[in-house]
Amino acid sequence: MTNVHIVNHTHWDREWYFTSMDCVVLSDQLFSDVLKELKRQPTASFVLDGQLSILDDYLELYPERLTEVKELIANGQLFIGPWYTQTDAFFASGESIIRNAMIGIFDSKKYGSYMPIGYLPDTFGFNAQMPTILNEVGLDNIIFWRGIDLGEQVKSPYFKWTSLSGQDSLYAVNFPQGYGAQQQLEPTSSYVDGRLDKGVDFIKSYANEPEILIPTGNDQLGIVSAIEEKLTKINQLGKYKYQLSTYPAFMEIVRQKELEVYQGEFRAPVFARVHKTIGSVRMDLKREIFRLENKLVLEIEPMLVIAKDLGIELSNRLLMKAWKKLFECQAHDSLAGCVSDGVAQDISHRVKEISEICESIENLILKRISEGLALQANQFLILHPTPVPFQGEKFVKIVSRTNNIKVIGADSSVLKAVYIPSRKNIMEETPAGNRFIEEEGYYLLTVQVNCSFSGLGYQVLTFEEQETTPESSLDQNTWIRNGKYMLSFEDDHLIYSDGKQQIVDFLSIIDDSNAGDTYDYSPILNDQPITLRFASCKGKQETLVLEGSLQLPYTIEERMKGIATKTFAYTLTLQLTKNGEVNAKLRFKNTLLNHRIRVKARLNKPIERAFAAIQFGYLEKRNQTLENWQEKYAEKPVNIEPFEKQVVVYDQENALVFYSEQSKEYEYLDDSLYVTVLATTDSLGKPDLLYRPGRASGDTTKKGHIMMETPLAQMENYEMVFDFSLRVASTAISEELLATWKTVKEQPSISYQLQDLNYFIYRIDNKIQKRIDPLSLTDMSLSLLSCSLEPGVGVSALHNAYYSEGIVIRFVNSTNKERSLEPKKLFNGYAYQRINALEEPLEADHIIHAYGVATYLLTKN
Repeated sequence: MTNVHIVNHTHWDREWYFTSMDCVVLSDQLFSDVLKELKRQPTASFVLDGQLSILDDYLELYPERLTEVKELIANGQLFIGPWYTQTDAFFASGESIIRNAMIGIFDSKKYGSYMPIGYLPDTFGFNAQMPTILNEVGLDNIIFWRGIDLGEQVKSPYFKWTSLSGQDSLYAVNFPQGYGAQQQLEPTSSYVDGRLDKGVDFIKSYANEPEILIPTGNDQLGIVSAIEEKLTKINQLGKYKYQLSTYPAFMEIVRQKELEVYQGEFRAPVFARVHKTIGSVRMDLKREIFRLENKLVLEIEPMLVIAKDLGIELSNRLLMKAWKKLFECQAHDSLAGCVSDGVAQDISHRVKEISEICESIENLILKRISEGLALQANQFLILHPTPVPFQGEKFVKIVSRTNNIKVIGADSSVLKAVYIPSRKNIMEETPAGNRFIEEEGYYLLTVQVNCSFSGLGYQVLTFEEQETTPESSLDQNTWIRNGKYMLSFEDDHLIYSDGKQQIVDFLSIIDDSNAGDTYDYSPILNDQPITLRFASCKGKQETLVLEGSLQLPYTIEERMKGIATKTFAYTLTLQLTKNGEVNAKLRFKNTLLNHRIRVKARLNKPIERAFAAIQFGYLEKRNQTLENWQEKYAEKPVNIEPFEKQVVVYDQENALVFYSEQSKEYEYLDDSLYVTVLATTDSLGKPDLLYRPGRASGDTTKKGHIMMETPLAQMENYEMVFDFSLRVASTAISEELLATWKTVKEQPSISYQLQDLNYFIYRIDNKIQKRIDPLSLTDMSLSLLSCSLEPGVGVSALHNAYYSEGIVIRFVNSTNKERSLEPKKLFNGYAYQRINALEEPLEADHIIHAYGVATYLLTKN
């Protein structure tokens, strides 16, 4: 007899084509019915979609029901958490995914216990390091749907999933038919014979399991009433034994099985679409979300550690407020961008709020430190937000009366100077009263400073104003050189040379049609990509500026007819460093509809493989053949893949290393790497696409569901500035060196000048009032923590602890070799304890596995 375990749940999209406020309205009565039914049926249970945020929203409406909710959770009837929102698993960083669970669990504890399962029923595929990520938050199991190739990757939907190192693992349970296959339990022959039994038959056709899990529920669906009674009737009709169960109870059964093992990602669109090209839609929102997850992890959290040590107390709840808003933006539909324009506006507003919180925290800390040090106007503060020693370039903002300054004791150069003219009739407040003066003009300078830090901390530097120098303009040179490296522009092509070889057409910009929607890119039939050629070139020293302008098709209809009516102008600025790195900035105003822009970087021979940075590791990818793909796949399994800031492609002779924090989507074809800059579209979901035939995604072809236009997803008139860098390297380049390059590129520049020429360099600078007990600091330099690490090992996170008064530091090993840590040397002056991200103690094993993480709690001796 096959035992079928029935679990009642709802999948609650916080926003989709409807908004989060729509969902709050829907939850009012629906969640009230859940509580009512669970109290009426003491043996029934219900899963609140594995995300805490929706319960928080509900209890804002009914705070008086908190005791009732706690009782149902304690009784094992209502399951909440562990996530704050249902996270995307490809385009959110590893640290963002960890924080989503970490803060979801932290806040779940106010209600009692949380569901100890990495439950992600609708996420569009899963990165290969989910075992490492979930283990780090104390979870050893996962339940999921999309991305699996059942029968090919694994035979059974119940298996063991290991990380890239094989050291972290999960008990994995897959829904082959999805979370909504059995939406409502109907005790009728037509339902049981036609749907329920057939669903079990389908699973058993892959693996003759004696215990099978079937979820009952769907999007925004409420609790099944009288479920025990219905199951009794269903058992009289069906050929299997159906019983009420819970996810944790079924997971205990899985733990007892002998399980096959799988290693790798889940990104195959076999039983369900994973939308492999969804990484490029609504790039205006994605770019800001990517920037803010970096801002929080790499800047704000370490700054709060420094601030707390100096006596500047700011609540962790303030930080959590920013994180929670980010998690709302990183839910699978939201970060993917497959949402209505109304939801896109909500996401944009949350992004604005996160940015304001981050910038204001930064402003407050920097000003408090600067005031505590009594800095003069010709001094500036630089913060180094990582304990890893640093020697290199930082970029600071200086306000000066001249356009040229010299930093004392450090090599420096002014990269940019913007003049702010004088103003008349400006009020100045004085002890004798107000007076009106003429405010002098000044310059906003961007200055490159070569400096060094021993670890986490700050230093103060002094500058002298020099005579104002005439503005220099670019020469008519068509080439630049730095050491043995050279970039030249000849016959409409950019040529790269390293003294041994030349690569012609090294870098170019490509425009394609996009007949797809907010779920998937898809070209028009027989589309011919357009190379955006450059008409002019100017160069000076290490900088080359290429400019171009073309008449291109404005609409998809014009593109199909071969008509071009819209001017599209673009500029590519290139800087060549002494080590051969090409730093690039692509600028354009998007004047076109339904198209895709990609950066194309070329090697001399066909590319054989890609090696992409992913969450806490690297993953090799080779293109798969796509002949007859319709016979197996729900969408075309295009060779467009995600990467986390860095991707490397290899031909027989060279490796090409690409870095960007503003896109996470790449493809290689023939001898070239393509990285998506944007893809614009006019519709939430369309049917019958070239890359995705059949029904539209997003419910738009269901009965009664209209097509939904998305003019904001066209990003028309959006001012794009796309930053990236390239290096040509040996094919023998090591993971240690790749990780080092990536870490150097990630380093932020954080500076502050206490001056009175412009109080709006930071938005709230003029409103930060002096405290009752002002900060008094004497040290013009500070180093709180210095960690010299082996190549390939870096700091993934540094933040104030949530459960104690200590500091949490997490290391990441980005190589395929196990490393040993030496805590006594790393944490000089601190007591330490090995923990996980929940700050739970672990055995004192100071090993960091290949592609693994290791977290410590530090307290001052």
